[in-house]
Amino acid sequence: MRPTKEEQAAAQDPVMVFSRTPCFGTCPHFTARLFADGRVQYEGFRYAPVEGQRDAKLDPATIRAFLRESELIGFQQLENSYVSGATDLPATVLTITYPDGSTKTVRAEESAPVELRHLFATINTHLNKALGVTADQ
Repeated sequence: MRPTKEEQAAAQDPVMVFSRTPCFGTCPHFTARLFADGRVQYEGFRYAPVEGQRDAKLDPATIRAFLRESELIGFQQLENSYVSGATDLPATVLTITYPDGSTKTVRAEESAPVELRHLFATINTHLNKALGVTADQ
């Protein structure tokens, strides 16, 4: 049985986009597009753990676990922005695309809820591992 056009489109679009913005210092700046099948399209900019474009792979179960954790913390009900107003703070931005095509983006600096910060840290850890980043890099 062939996949429907909707299923084909879903396989081509990322289910999550995770990024860190630059600051006036040495904050890592990158964007990672995570797909349901485990593909990761990564682009690292200044001070990123890996600079340049890379393709990586995560276990699809890991992507599902990220999505489950986002549901558990009520990601769709979170504020769109947790910012302090300081101009030099880096932000972490997560966009999730849901099966119905809707999206939710949350941009957070240092004042984000602890559950959201935990989700960000989990994604970042798995992403670094997939990119081959070691603790001393």
